[in-house]
Formats: sequence, C-alpha cells, structure tokens
Amino acid sequence: MKQLLLFLFCIPQLLLAQSNWCGTADKMKAENQAQKELMQIIRTNMQKKSGDSLLIIPTVVHIIHHNGNGDISDLQVLDGMRVINEDFRRTNADTINGNPIFYPFAADCKIEFRLAKLNPNGDSTSGITRTDTSIYPHPEPTNANFDNVKYIVNWPPNMYFNIWLVRHISGGALGYAQYPGTAFTYGGPWETYGPTIRSYEWGTIGSSASDGRTATHEIGHCLGLYHTFLSYSATCGAECDTTGDEVCDTPPTLPTSGCTTANQCSNDMMGPSPFTQDMTDQLENYMSYNTCQNMFSLGQKDRMRGFLTTLDTLNGLYLDDNLIATGILQATAITELPNTENRKLLRIVDVLGRNTPFKKNTPLFYLYEDGTVEKRIVVE
Repeated sequence: MKQLLLFLFCIPQLLLAQSNWCGTADKMKAENQAQKELMQIIRTNMQKKSGDSLLIIPTVVHIIHHNGNGDISDLQVLDGMRVINEDFRRTNADTINGNPIFYPFAADCKIEFRLAKLNPNGDSTSGITRTDTSIYPHPEPTNANFDNVKYIVNWPPNMYFNIWLVRHISGGALGYAQYPGTAFTYGGPWETYGPTIRSYEWGTIGSSASDGRTATHEIGHCLGLYHTFLSYSATCGAECDTTGDEVCDTPPTLPTSGCTTANQCSNDMMGPSPFTQDMTDQLENYMSYNTCQNMFSLGQKDRMRGFLTTLDTLNGLYLDDNLIATGILQATAITELPNTENRKLLRIVDVLGRNTPFKKNTPLFYLYEDGTVEKRIVVE
C-alpha cells in the first residue's frame, strides 16, 4: 500500500515536467488525527491571530556547492530575495496579467523575508552561508539522501527561516519543500524545515535560468499551501475548505501546464466558497504548475499567516525580540516608555493576547483599568 501511495504523489509531477517542476509531495489523502486537529485550530484562529500587520521573517540562505559548482554571488542571492518579496507583497510587475475575474481575490500577503544580520552566536553575518560538499539531496523521504544537506548546515528554526540552494536534486526536481510541523505526512523535524531549491532557479541574474518563482512556489508549501490542482485525485473535490487545496478562493482544477483559459471543474461553489458562479481555472496562482503565475489568493494569505501565528516554532519569528536577536531591528531604535501615570494595571499580554509576566527585550501590551492599552518593550 505504501508503494501505491507514493506513486500517486508522483502523478502530477510525471504529467507536468516543465519549468517549475516541483518535487514536493502532496499530503496523504487520509489525514492523521493530529493534522486534522491542527487544521481546525488554524481555521478557527487564523483570522483572529494574523490580522493584517506586516510579518517580517529573518532568513538565512545556505548555498551548498561542490568546488564552486552551484555557488552563486551575493547579488544573485539578493535578487532572489527581491523576487519572493515582490511575489508575497504583490508588488511584482506582472500583477496586471492573468484573468481580471481574479483581481479581487489577489492578495498582498504582508509577509517579507529579510536576510539576517546576526548569526545564532550574535556575530555579524550577511545572512548567506556557503558549504562545499559533494553530496546533493533527494526529495523523497524514504530515500537515504533525503534532506542530507540540511543536516550539514542549519540555523535555529525558531529564529531563522532556512533556505537551501543546491547544485542538483535527485530525480530532476527544481525544488522541494517541507510542510510546517510534524503533523503532516510530509512535514518533519524543525531542523530541516525550509525549501530546497536548485541554485540556477534562484533569482533572475547571474547563473539563473528562470524567473525565480520556483522559490515562491516552494515557500508557499513551507507555509502550509498545497498545489491548487490537488483535487485531481477526488474528481475535482467536494467541500472547498476540506478537500483539494483547502482554500476556497482557488477554484478546484485538474493538473495543467498551459496558460490557455480553461475550466476543468464545475463545483466551484461547494462549501463556504466566495464564488457565486462557476469560475475558470486560476492558472496564474503560484501554487499551480503553470508558467503564467503572478498571485496568491486572499484565502492562501490567511492560511499561510494562520500557520505562522499558530505554530509555536514559527510564531516568534516575526516578533520584535527575535528581529533584534537576528539583527533585523536595531535595539537602539526602541526606548523604554515611562509609566508615571497613576493607573491600575490589570494584566500584561503578549502579541498573541496571552497573559504573560514581565519580560525584557520582548514587546508586551499593558492593559489598564481605565481601558487604555500601552505597548512597551524594555531593552536590557
């Protein structure tokens, strides 16, 4: 049975060998109980927790090369960061492309990735590491070489988002990713969390032979997104929030590698769908296999931010204390606010609304009896 399941994962990849061929396996159809419980928590809390504030994610790019083969310049690393940030913030130049019917559903995800300026030891860094080794990874977890490069070099995942750039991936994939958390069949230990991408798929300059969007696609997987065509195994799926990619504003579709307008599924309005009519395929979605990608949807935005703000390993990445610890935010730019007013303090909460004791170097909210709220950080 195990061999059958693995074969099913490969069906869309075998059918769609093209420019952003993805080695990330889709979820098992029979979700385990832990995954079901996690997804219910995320669906319940993602709107309440994530809001619409900008989430800045400290990032480290690990370049895995062999005698210089697969090494890329710092400028190309920076260009790749530009591409993913434009895509996640919807400032990419091709936003006007695609079907106008989906413009109202296209999202600025309010997520930015910035190279760290301090390493785990507190020393200055460019946010780029280089490792010379002859090994290269395999995207299938049952293979002995799965994620081998990630065990050579990784930084703490509760402080940094790790990205690995490699010269080659077994099987020919351009990239693959790990779903967030251990509840997923294709999740895994946090030390290997992050995407693995061929170096010539990163950015648009230097050795790049692409538009850089393999990274956008794989990071989407890392933040909990499935392929938009996941409903292929259930004949277009059923309820939009629990089948297919579990995102209701990405219409159900079947695998395709073309950008010609098509409508492969007619059950777009099943479940809590925002659509009032049968929609064409959302070919321009970054989680498709098409070459005309230019958008994440509002539902995908909520799902990604839901994972970032729900999972304990991830929900500290974007907080001020971690931005200070990784050098993204300068501690000298924050001053202690005096509390000279005669007000009765009711409680102190963190950025997620949880009661907490006083902490230094951590943004906290002070709730007073008169109804006022004060955000304070005491820098040690």
